[in-house]
Amino acid sequence: MSTSQPIDVDTGPLVLYVDDERPNRVVFERSFASKFRIKTAADGHEALAILAAEPVAVLLTDQRMPLMSGDDLLRRVKKDHPSVVRVVITAYADIEPILAAINEGLVARYIVKPWNREELEQLLRWAIAAWQFSRDSSALQHRLLETERLATLGSIVGAVVHDLNQPVVSILMNCDRLTYLARAVPIVARLSEGAALPPRERELVDDLINELAEIVGEVAHSANHMRGMTADLHQFLRGGQRQQAGTSDPLPVIRHALGVCQDVAVRARSFLRYEGPDTLPVVRMSATELTQVLINVVTNGAQAVGDKGVSDGGVTITAAIDAGAVRFEVRDSGGGIAPEVLERIGTPFFTTKRQGTGLGVAQCQRIVGKAGGAFRISSEIGQGTTVTFTVPMRPDA
Repeated sequence: MSTSQPIDVDTGPLVLYVDDERPNRVVFERSFASKFRIKTAADGHEALAILAAEPVAVLLTDQRMPLMSGDDLLRRVKKDHPSVVRVVITAYADIEPILAAINEGLVARYIVKPWNREELEQLLRWAIAAWQFSRDSSALQHRLLETERLATLGSIVGAVVHDLNQPVVSILMNCDRLTYLARAVPIVARLSEGAALPPRERELVDDLINELAEIVGEVAHSANHMRGMTADLHQFLRGGQRQQAGTSDPLPVIRHALGVCQDVAVRARSFLRYEGPDTLPVVRMSATELTQVLINVVTNGAQAVGDKGVSDGGVTITAAIDAGAVRFEVRDSGGGIAPEVLERIGTPFFTTKRQGTGLGVAQCQRIVGKAGGAFRISSEIGQGTTVTFTVPMRPDA
């Protein structure tokens, strides 16, 4: 069915709009009753009664409603009426529930209040066309909705990237200022040598002298990593030309990734360590992307160790030169991954974590593949998991 074809408002596919506020229902019905077959419901229970009585093509529901929330309604509809194309209507401030709904497969699209009539009309036509696919092939509809979910996530990411830029720039400016102020550390050290300070003040001054420069460096590294990620995402979302692949020295990236993941390891009562040569050749992957891969993989490993509940477990990174590439191995001593789960890891939106997105491993595979490397996961129940990936060396390295 073409999205431009007229729809019979008496016998065509049914659009069900659910909102506990009557004025919103009236506006929706008056806006679209001349172009679509519309029914409205004041709450989730009324909506379920309509769904049980007749086929519904598209469900649009408000997220915040009394008696039954929009998410609860969507879960019921996904289970009992899976072919219905589901859309959530919400305020932009509700970004977390939107992501959760998309991640769980509850919705394919979301609408932000106040909605635009023309845009919503196009969405309704698309949703009805997607519902029509289910008559011919449920698998085809599933692939279409999965693609739409990825596109929807892309639009959310674009908004988040825009909002992140300003605080990242502010952090970097303050890091530059702190780097300048850290030049006074030797002066403070000299002044404190002969000063009669109480023990606690002496400890504080010593910590300042010994740690300030390192902490500022770590914060600056993390902020530059964030800026690199937002720049890459912005370029990707704009669909611009692919930029030439960057290069990086792996060892500083490994050290930084281990430092970033240290908090996760502490909570999981696990250790993190690097075992490998003191020097490695430059690889054809930017520091931002290599950091992204390592943080994802090391974090997953540390969490797996924590889930196993053994206090002496940990995650080890090794690196070696292998046929024109650097081969990285990240081994954890966690509980391992069942074969049927291992087969699905890397599939977008598949996750075994309660608050996971199912996109981390898929992103790692994409980054490594883009660089011309290979990404592989092996695991044994009770013994742990090993993630191996290769990154080509720079030709002159």
